[in-house]
Amino acid sequence: FANKATGRRQIAIRPATREDSRMIAKLAYLADGDTLAFILRGIDPTAEAMPVYREMAAATTGILSQENCIIAESGDRIVGMANAFPARLIESEIAGLILTEREELLRPRVELNEPTSYLLNSIAVLPGYRRLGVGAALLAAVIEDGKRQLFPSVTVHVWADNTEAVAFYFHAGFKEVRRASISWHPDLSRTGGSLLMMLPIEVEAEIR
Repeated sequence: FANKATGRRQIAIRPATREDSRMIAKLAYLADGDTLAFILRGIDPTAEAMPVYREMAAATTGILSQENCIIAESGDRIVGMANAFPARLIESEIAGLILTEREELLRPRVELNEPTSYLLNSIAVLPGYRRLGVGAALLAAVIEDGKRQLFPSVTVHVWADNTEAVAFYFHAGFKEVRRASISWHPDLSRTGGSLLMMLPIEVEAEIR
């Protein structure tokens, strides 16, 4: 995709491959592993999120497939990942499924979805590479990909208590367009509900 100078490091942005699956899983877990773990514990208390993420990343289809990911590299090291796809894929993924009690609790978050948009499902950067522009470079690549595919907007679901992420997207030009209340649960670490933030594609976001 591109090479970006971020801080003192040169960052390369490229499409993911199947060989990246383990790092995609690790970064996806950093981004929102608590939520998947919450869902899995309602199905099997011994289930772990990481193997599920690895299976999803290695697949050729599905939300977290490597086909829907881009990678940030510093030298030969993967330091960040973004997972994005047409938002309507969410609806096809859950169509006909019988949801568990915990999935039903999170349904209001899913119902925020804007199916005509290009959805940034997750973005994550390794701790040692944060605040160096890696996340901004990944976000810029996602916006450009949405523009190339002629989507009217890019959207992202953000937990309301994730103030750092909310500030990051606000700075990039995203605005809150919808909010969902999520009922409290002792095993769910998030509070305050969920936001849907949107950036119209025709608006050039200022990414620093």
